[in-house]
Amino acid sequence: MAESLMKTMPDGQPRPMTMVESDWLARAVLTLAADGPDAFMIACLLGSDQAADLCRNLIELGVPNQSERGDTQDAACARLDERFLKGTARWGRQTSPEDLTRFHKTSDTWRRRLTPLLAMDTGQVRTMMTGGGQFWVMTPGDSCWPGQMDDLARRSDWAPPLCLWGRGDPEALMCCDHPLAVVGSRACDEYGRSIAHQIARQAASQGHLVVSGGAMGTDAAAHWGALAAGGGRTVAVFAGGLLHVGPKRNSRLFENIEADGGTLISELPPSVIPEPRRFLLRNRIIAALASDIVVTQARHRSGALNTANWGVELGRRVLAAPGRIDQPENTGCNRLIHEGKAELLLSASDIQDICHPAHAPIHPGRSVQQGASGSVKTTENHEHQASRQPTQRTRPFDSDHPIQTIHSNQPLPITLKQSRTDIVGLSARSQHKEPPSTPPSNPDKDREYEKADNNRLADEEATVLAAIRTCQRREGSPMTGQLRAELANQGHELSVRHLMQLLGSLEICGLIRLQNGCVVAEDPKNQAFQRQRSKSTTQPSAPADSSLRGGTK
Repeated sequence: MAESLMKTMPDGQPRPMTMVESDWLARAVLTLAADGPDAFMIACLLGSDQAADLCRNLIELGVPNQSERGDTQDAACARLDERFLKGTARWGRQTSPEDLTRFHKTSDTWRRRLTPLLAMDTGQVRTMMTGGGQFWVMTPGDSCWPGQMDDLARRSDWAPPLCLWGRGDPEALMCCDHPLAVVGSRACDEYGRSIAHQIARQAASQGHLVVSGGAMGTDAAAHWGALAAGGGRTVAVFAGGLLHVGPKRNSRLFENIEADGGTLISELPPSVIPEPRRFLLRNRIIAALASDIVVTQARHRSGALNTANWGVELGRRVLAAPGRIDQPENTGCNRLIHEGKAELLLSASDIQDICHPAHAPIHPGRSVQQGASGSVKTTENHEHQASRQPTQRTRPFDSDHPIQTIHSNQPLPITLKQSRTDIVGLSARSQHKEPPSTPPSNPDKDREYEKADNNRLADEEATVLAAIRTCQRREGSPMTGQLRAELANQGHELSVRHLMQLLGSLEICGLIRLQNGCVVAEDPKNQAFQRQRSKSTTQPSAPADSSLRGGTK
């Protein structure tokens, strides 16, 4: 089969021009190329019939900055540009010459990241992407894919993962309709550790899925609490690839999570190192997976506050445990409650007000019935959880084969049926923003720039931008909840989803950015200066309200 996927270059060396045929492998390779949420990648996917088509297109381009470039590379470049332009059109945007220039730079970065794969055959790439068969790969078309991840595209300014890598039972992601996330500081005290353990144990004993980040402190206490329930399932989300799960001190915890039917997941290929910046991106996945988020203890600058802010953006319910005001370990939770971002957690032992009714594990494709007593049961009889062995839904590498069920101690990766790319209304932050030289401040000029920005926006977008600037002048950059309140005071009632769509449009225009859960309006004089600078070095662009501002962060 490998021979049929190989072509020969002029120098006689084999090159896997069409090495990616299946959707799961294409998405894995594209994830490696993008190295995180990337608006340009999403646009190209929207302009492609299948992820595999885009992947092969990038492979055909070869290494960037080659001295010799033939007709094949020129044709591949033209096809890639066509995908980008078609995708942005489907996205409802027009592209300017500046957009195309940035896209070419970004696509060159993708090709550099894919350079090591050019010398591999399909089998070697599969082995690399599955860690030698240690991990399964899941795409949005699989029955175990958590649908709530799509909220990252609809309600936030970051893309959902193209695929997920995992180890353990993938059905754990679907065993509960409303998972509970329990997060907090690594350096928590006994108070925070005890609350995390109690809440997770209570939730897991009632059939709820517990989600956390696998770190020391609060995360570990939450995972151990779920396991202590006896048959409770928990999911650990990691910031790097699964070949770098850590900390090593929690190795026994990770083994127990797998053994008890839970799973370890990541949005990144197995070999990716968990750099500090990736932990904040990981937090968005924890927030998206959960319906409710409990912050048990957090310092003033804890990463758990980032997870809480993601939850607020995504419309999740956030609760925080109050603590003594003279202890720094409690500052973050107390501030969440004070600012109205989180509800007050009243009890660690009674979770009726936090979680939905108790239920047995839900399995993909099986209907669920609500009993008269309030307990939930599936239509199929299940063996006692203590006697069951964790299983994985897996497929061989050819996606035409049916799903097979194997025991978790068999290291066979899964591949999943081809899924369509249906990501609409997405915006993402730019990777490279060169700080322009700021001209001297002039209040009259500032008002002129603000008026010019408002004139080129739709009415609703202009209203939202004006409300952001009003909040920013009065009390600093607003959270989305504060912005909605300000708009309501002005007589504009907007749903969370509609507001996030408008904010995405404003960010694509370069008028705002979302930073640490806050909406920040860009300085109008910087915007005008940047536009003037662009006109002096590039061709005339399309109207400013239709340009795509994308990239990675």
